[in-house]
Amino acid sequence: MSILRTTAKIARRGLALLALVWAYDGAFAQSEITVLSSRPDAVSGGNAVVQVRVPPNVWPLQVVVLRNGVDVTSAFVATDLTTLQGLVSGLNVGANVILAKMRSDGSILTKALVANWPIYGPIFAGPHQRPWICETAASGLGPPPATGPCVAPTRYDWFYRTTAGTFAPLPSLTPPFPADLSRTTTIDGNTVNYIVRVESGVIDESIYRIAIIDDPTNPISNPWSPGGKKPGRGWNNKLVYPFGPGAGPGFRSGSNFVTSALLDGPLSLGFAVAFGTRNTYGTGSDDVISAETTMMIKDRFIKQYGLPKFTIATVSLGGSIQQHYIAQNYPGLLDAITPNASFPDLASIAVDVLDCQVLGNYFDQNTNPAAWPGSRRALIDGYALGTQSARTTCQNGWNNFSNRWQNPTAGFSDVVPTQLRYDPITNRSGARADYWDANVNSFGRDPATGFARSPYDNIGIQYGLNALNSGGITKAEFLDLNEKIGGLDIDGNYVQHRSMADPIALRNAYQSGRVVTSGEGLTLPIIDIRPYVDSADTGQLSIHSRIRTFMFLDRLGRSNGTIANQVNWITGGISQPDLATVALLAHNDWLEHMLADHSDLPYATKVILNEPEYLKDACWYDGVKYEETLTLDPSAKCNQLMPVYGTVRLAAGGSLGGTTLKCQLKPVTVTDYTASFTPAELVRLNTIFPQGVCDWSKPGVAQQAPTDWWLRFLPEAGTWNRMGHSSFGND
Repeated sequence: MSILRTTAKIARRGLALLALVWAYDGAFAQSEITVLSSRPDAVSGGNAVVQVRVPPNVWPLQVVVLRNGVDVTSAFVATDLTTLQGLVSGLNVGANVILAKMRSDGSILTKALVANWPIYGPIFAGPHQRPWICETAASGLGPPPATGPCVAPTRYDWFYRTTAGTFAPLPSLTPPFPADLSRTTTIDGNTVNYIVRVESGVIDESIYRIAIIDDPTNPISNPWSPGGKKPGRGWNNKLVYPFGPGAGPGFRSGSNFVTSALLDGPLSLGFAVAFGTRNTYGTGSDDVISAETTMMIKDRFIKQYGLPKFTIATVSLGGSIQQHYIAQNYPGLLDAITPNASFPDLASIAVDVLDCQVLGNYFDQNTNPAAWPGSRRALIDGYALGTQSARTTCQNGWNNFSNRWQNPTAGFSDVVPTQLRYDPITNRSGARADYWDANVNSFGRDPATGFARSPYDNIGIQYGLNALNSGGITKAEFLDLNEKIGGLDIDGNYVQHRSMADPIALRNAYQSGRVVTSGEGLTLPIIDIRPYVDSADTGQLSIHSRIRTFMFLDRLGRSNGTIANQVNWITGGISQPDLATVALLAHNDWLEHMLADHSDLPYATKVILNEPEYLKDACWYDGVKYEETLTLDPSAKCNQLMPVYGTVRLAAGGSLGGTTLKCQLKPVTVTDYTASFTPAELVRLNTIFPQGVCDWSKPGVAQQAPTDWWLRFLPEAGTWNRMGHSSFGND
């Protein structure tokens, strides 16, 4: 049976299970049996940590626990007079029944249904990409399977921190240990040998690593079982989950080295570290599978090490996108996020970035380039101008991604064989590398082409509108630009006409959560860190423009009525502080305060009330700190030192939040322009925009809130159902 057919069969079992669950006396909602390692409908790998609560008048030793009729009581430990906890193994793929009954008469005390999925997934992400290059060999996990999904045996490696400040392989698991072994003091004040165990394997077809301080003479083993060994004083009972940068097409597991898990900052403080290769956005820019990978790796972590008090996401660059997506769409997986050089999401910034492609074509092919130096292009595209290159971010920074995100032939890793890739002439059924096809489960598939539906649209956009109204460009330049701008076809090729979004792609983009509009999931603690790169040249002018933080905050405020749960830090110049470590410590304080808050206040309110007093918006320039509330006011000290620039669509009159993929239209109105158009120019303007121009005061076409959170994507691309709310985390 093919992987796709197997996935579809498991998905159908999952749907049937959900129906059974609610018919089963409301088991998930009311049962005294709780799955601690994951959601009960999203268990993976054949086992789960289960908690059984019994009535106060029942002694735990009087209880028998059954898995599908098999006695598994020996796996449980009584943690108090009414609670049993244990790792239940041997779960079938599909539905499983867990029963707790009286040993004396067999009467049922409580029951629950558990859905178990294969360790290679998928659970909710929808069908995995095919072809799929399994990079276990490059990751030190042996050759990939000859057929079938990407899997590999689990392995463990040991390292120690030297007194010279580096990690080295631990030569022996028994004393005497190396003379240069250092010791570290955790955030709890425990001083221990700085020896780290790294667990490696494959989960959800992603190479995963878990690192934790451990004692090789008595290592962690079966922590939930009677006689098992729990983590020692080197673990502070908290988890750090890093997300990686980039934005790539996927079709590969990705690879990394075992040493990539050796993050001294969190490990030295006693945090455990866990992540997978598909949590690196450059490996594959599908945030849903990143969320699924996160859930499954956390499931593994809890079963192998214990239940963390909380999970803090750390990140850089494209990893920020994943944090926003996961917090919004799969709340409870992360308890605090730390976006770094952030973007709100990818779907909404992609359309702006693709505009850089059509603008580049116009300037290079339809004008005299000498008439449009970078200083003048910046008036049109809104971005910063490089201090050395005299080129804008749109030209120098985004030119690579603007070509890739709607181009199905660009952006592949070399590990994906050329013969497996799409070619418009020789291999039209091959793997497509554009962003929309990387997320075809969300956007849907066009039956006419077999390709993912694209929401890219530039109908009605008046490129350079702000520049015209400020006097930066002439009426003739404005009219010529918008007359000749053109668009992109589904293969990313330039076309003379403007691009029109697929209406189903538009609807799905919003309903499936591909546009982050905030909401309940994004009420968690957020510390946004941004290195200032808007006006610097580093080979390519950096794409991580400061305006993106303001765009996200605009969405946060509009949706939640407050931005008080986000702290904003920016650094520039030289001698920049290590804000990543400062943020980790601050998140730790913030979350500890929340855990100590036993009030009945709503979660979002608790987040704001328990924010440490010392956490304030601030900027650092040349090592000097300026504490001031984040603002777009150009007179603010931080803005004087590090000015805020814009984007193509902001320069075209767009709204700050940037959530509009396709604008609603209105008639051309002369009062929208400071310039006075002649009758002939007005005729030309209306000819350029026969359907009208963008009305940025209205929501985008098909714009709406996501259908729900915790969506399960189905075998048919562009379809999903609601898994419901998370049963663990911050719900």
